[in-house]
Amino acid sequence: MSTVHATAALLPDPALLRAHLRALAVLDAAIGDDPRFVLYRFDAAWGPGEEAALMDNGSGDDFSVLFTPAGVLIRGFDHESPMSPYGNDEEQVWPGVIDDVPAALRPLLDEPAFHDEGIDAPRITACLWQEAGDTVWHTGPSIEFPAGSEDPDGSGHLFGLLTDRSPEAVRAHFEDYYERPVPLDAIRHVLAGRPLTPEIARALNPAALSDEALLGRIAANPEVDSYLACDGEFDLTRTNPIESIVLVTTAARTVPDGFLPHVPDEEDAAFEPMLEPSAG
Repeated sequence: MSTVHATAALLPDPALLRAHLRALAVLDAAIGDDPRFVLYRFDAAWGPGEEAALMDNGSGDDFSVLFTPAGVLIRGFDHESPMSPYGNDEEQVWPGVIDDVPAALRPLLDEPAFHDEGIDAPRITACLWQEAGDTVWHTGPSIEFPAGSEDPDGSGHLFGLLTDRSPEAVRAHFEDYYERPVPLDAIRHVLAGRPLTPEIARALNPAALSDEALLGRIAANPEVDSYLACDGEFDLTRTNPIESIVLVTTAARTVPDGFLPHVPDEEDAAFEPMLEPSAG
């Protein structure tokens, strides 16, 4: 049986987990053709001193990993789990899942993004945590998992790329999701924390740096369109540009997350710049 107890034994320390989740977000943004449909995201400004790694498969399953000064909280929700709050008449979290979450981290469960309208319980079937200064991942010790399921809390498929972090597993996931080959060397490059150069970006998605791809990213971010129209006399309605579209790489620091495959972080030079300038 796959449960949070098995997941806890396979997770790396918070620093390594954070780096891996950032790499997954970079890979998803680089491989995907439309930023609206990526599964993995990383928000370096989730809250004061807080960062969030998010996964949403668009089919009702999601997870969040919140990195805070008080520690790290992992929340997962499998909509088909028999442990879902929607699966019982009381519409409450399954007994034992969050009962032992320490007081320092418990307010994170009240985040509005993790609550659905009309139900007085967080959207959660699996929970793990590690307080600052601790070296062990914790879960509810008294959870009685329902019988008849090999993955009762959904942790097996929700956290698969967090427990098996190998380049081969990551490539298999993205090839299955995007239904096209992805070079293993490029996957290894990003997972190692190296910069996402134009060469690696093209290897991950040959069309990623095309005019059409850039226009698509601008169209998906109205604030970027507004910024370019103001400072760059850019007009998204023009369909017959005279010259190829070129954005200088320093623009990555002035546009919102999601426009370019860029996860900004002043502390982690290994990811900067995410796009290096081409020669000339």
